[in-house]
Amino acid sequence: MDRHEEMTQRIARLEDRLGRLEDIEEIQRLQRMYGYYIDNRLWPEMAALFADEGAAMEIGRRGRYTGKEHILPFLREVLGQGRDGLARNEFINHMQLQGVVTVDHSRQRAQGRWRALIQGSPPPGGTAMLWAEGVYENTYVRENGVWKIALLWWVPTFYVSHPGYESVSFASGPQSDSLPPQAPSVPPVAALGRSFPPFHYCHPVTGEEVVRVTSEP
Repeated sequence: MDRHEEMTQRIARLEDRLGRLEDIEEIQRLQRMYGYYIDNRLWPEMAALFADEGAAMEIGRRGRYTGKEHILPFLREVLGQGRDGLARNEFINHMQLQGVVTVDHSRQRAQGRWRALIQGSPPPGGTAMLWAEGVYENTYVRENGVWKIALLWWVPTFYVSHPGYESVSFASGPQSDSLPPQAPSVPPVAALGRSFPPFHYCHPVTGEEVVRVTSEP
């Protein structure tokens, strides 16, 4: 093998390695955005993350829903109980940890494993917070050059209700009188009853800005 051929092969290996690292980063961003969307009950935005062909979703023992035309109704009607966005004083924290992403040799499909730790306020009229934990084992596919979710499969380890929701506060300590700030805090969103930092990024598939996270129009 001459030096030119050796360098050509080395460049090809480095390009493939860089491409795989870029794939992993894109898939990690995709999954993290999914977590923030489910936090805020953004069902259409979540459904848009799935592949147009052959997508499927299975959450716990609720069965597997296949096709985007069935995934969005499942999200909205089953998980969301017919409601988009958050109600006043409602919160959900969907923390995705220990992510491991493996891209196959074709760089057209990948697998991802994540551990989800979930906190949620009680349903209307309830007083107990929800705690849950479980594992995602997901499949991703590159569709028209964009990574999307082909299969989202979450297996819960546990669900538990915890009393004491009345003690939850949506604010930190008050403004200091002895060392006042140079400007006041950003005011809370009235429909949420708490502050909400807007998303700085657009949807990774649609490219649209996500601006509304409340149930109120």
